Amino acid sequence: MKNLIYIITIFLIISCSKKGEPKTVTENKTEELIVVDTLEVFSDSKSFGQKHNNKIEVYKIGTRENTIAKVYLYEKDQLYWKLKDSLILEAERINDLDTEIKDFNNDGFKDIIFTTGMAARGGNVVQTLILYSPKNKSLNWIKNSERFPNLMFNEKLNCIDACVLTGGQTTYFLKIENDSLKEFASVEQRDGKIIAEVVDVNGKWKEIETIKDSPDAFDRFINFRPIEKRK
Repeated sequence: MKNLIYIITIFLIISCSKKGEPKTVTENKTEELIVVDTLEVFSDSKSFGQKHNNKIEVYKIGTRENTIAKVYLYEKDQLYWKLKDSLILEAERINDLDTEIKDFNNDGFKDIIFTTGMAARGGNVVQTLILYSPKNKSLNWIKNSERFPNLMFNEKLNCIDACVLTGGQTTYFLKIENDSLKEFASVEQRDGKIIAEVVDVNGKWKEIETIKDSPDAFDRFINFRPIEKRK
């Protein structure tokens, strides 16, 4: 009996000793915890693409390292939403998405544009433009849209224009070619002058008109031939 008690006592001492032993974790085996925050969410199931048949969602997500925007396109399959396409894009934490649903290529299907950055102390709003492709029922990301801040659809010329604030201010007139924007004209306002230029058949900029203006004026233009300010 004494031997049995002795064996049980030794077993309990060993067990308690093992439970209390500190665990040594080497530095190269330690995994860093990545904190993910959903900073902003946008959803539309009425206007984008095929009305009431598409849903688009934009999630602005931040980690300790960077900020991204995840875009999801769904199509209605009877009573359910079926994922059709998705994108992951770079973004900046500092600004809001400020999302807008609007037809940017005049094809009858509404597209999406949202803010992904700021420049010129907030004067240049950097945006990402994504068109709905009815042919492929997918997202058509305009990959260089962030190069042209303050994008707007120009109904007068059936194109897109951008307004870039530098030392002066320049309105660029743009057409969509596949997944890119391409300049074909501009109106620059600087040092008391307004200068209109077009891209010629050789791809070079050509001045077509120069008029005098107030040195303190900063306007956006809706036409370049003739020069016409947006009201």
